[in-house]
Parts: sequence; structure tokens; C-alpha cells
Amino acid sequence: MDIVMLGHSAAGKTSYLSLMYAAMCDGVEGMTLRTADNDVHRSLQADARAILRGRYPRASDRPRSYDFVLCHNGGDVFPFRWKDHRGGALTEHRRGSPQAAQLHDDLVAADGIVLFVDALRLDTDPEAAQDVRRLVVRVHQAVADREETLTPLVIALTKTDLVDLGAPDAADRFLGPFLPLIEAVQETRHIQGAFIPLVCGPEPEGVALPVLWALRFGIIGRAMQLSASIDSLVASAQLADQRDTLWDRVSSWWDDVPSWAAIRDRDRALAAAELERLEPLVEPADRLGELLEDVFSF
Repeated sequence: MDIVMLGHSAAGKTSYLSLMYAAMCDGVEGMTLRTADNDVHRSLQADARAILRGRYPRASDRPRSYDFVLCHNGGDVFPFRWKDHRGGALTEHRRGSPQAAQLHDDLVAADGIVLFVDALRLDTDPEAAQDVRRLVVRVHQAVADREETLTPLVIALTKTDLVDLGAPDAADRFLGPFLPLIEAVQETRHIQGAFIPLVCGPEPEGVALPVLWALRFGIIGRAMQLSASIDSLVASAQLADQRDTLWDRVSSWWDDVPSWAAIRDRDRALAAAELERLEPLVEPADRLGELLEDVFSF
């Protein structure tokens, strides 16, 4: 699974990644993350410790990918790649811009998308809402080019400790710029959206939710694929069993081609192997559903 993280510069993506990884390493209801890259592990953990002391890392200036594995109760469950796009790619409108073109391609191919928006800037900068609308258009265009595969989409509103989300006009200010995207998502069956307020500072809040939302639907999508494969293989094995005869076995041996009995046994074995891959996904998917039931979704 490839999850693309994007947002304008200083929206908090770099801080989020470190705090999310540290929180998930500590564990959330039996869910943890790991990476085989020790340098990435040490770097993210060090940045998280610095943020908790009030020192923030520099914003990223280039795209980067991180390979993680979601674990449940100590066992590996679901590998995924987290792609961090630098904020400058969102302001590059030139057709030949490699960064803008790569961003569009990654969004079209992404298995999950996490959009980061600075709540403080949205609250204080008159131009911020227009920037968000351009960001929404970019994402909407890419999503429109996708096939109808199950895709989680998260709008992550950062720095919410610095704004008043309880103000009477908070919904207009913080949700309003996203309404075109939210309405477009609501008209689909395959995109599952969530709006998640975050605090990525010394007292972090909600940092595990975006990645868990994306992974839940990644796991569900994988489970659906495996289930469909199992059904197809079982049906094929049943058909082969009906066609199995002594004459077919003899003639197949003579012609040196697979007999219906061999096809039946092969498909049964393949179905059993797919079932072994499916079973470890069921409990984590159910647990994630319980953890995320209070998230505002669309």
C-alpha cells in the first residue's frame, strides 16, 4: 500500500511523521509500527523527542518515501509505503515541472491520501483558503483519474491547539474550503474520507488517527481482494471436480496436460494459501474499526 502525504510548506507534515511514528512504536491498542531501516527509526524517534521538548525539525525540501509495517499483537500484518511530498510541489504549475508531474502521478496511483492543512494559517491568512481550494482541486483532479478501488482520504487539520474550533463560525472557516472535495467524495462508493484535527507539538493529539484510518481501509481493500480470489478459486475447483473422470485422468496423462483432478487440487491449494493470508487481517480490521468509530467521516 502506498500512502501519499501532501500539504503546503510549514503545514506540519515533518513533525507529524515523527510524532506519528513514535506514538505507533509505543503502541495503540496492540497496533504498532516498525521499519527495517534503523537510520529512519533513529531519526524519526530523535525528531519526536525533540518536538516533545519544543524543538521542531526543519520542513522537508524534497520528496521521500518510508517503508513501514503495521504490526498487531507483535506480528507483522500489513506493509505500506509512506510518501512525503515537499510543499513546493503544490505551487509548481508549469506543465514540465518534474515535482508537480510526480505528485500528480503519485496521487493517481496512491492507495491512500493524507492532506495536511495549517489551521492557524487558515484562520489568520486571507489567502490561505484560496491555497486550500487549489490543493483540493489538485487532489480532486487526481482522484477523478483513478480506477474505482477502495481509497482512504484524510484531511488532517494541524495546529488546532492554536485556533478556536468551538467558535460559531468554525465550521465555515475550517470545513468550508474542503466542501467541494467532501461532496465529491460523498458521491463515490470507493473513497472513504475523514476529517481529523491534529496537534503536532509538545502535547500531541490525534497523531495516530490519520495513519490508522488509511491502514484500516488498506487492510479492508486487501481482504476484499483475497476474498474475491478465494471465491473464484473455490468455484474453479468445484467445476474441475465435476469434470473429473477416469477417462480425463488417463487422456490427460497421455496428452501430457493437467487433468481436471490436478486443476481441482491446484485451485484448492491456492484457495487455502489465500485464506492463510486473509485470516490475519480480520482481527486488526475489526479492531481498527472500533478505534476509529468516533472519527468524523464522509
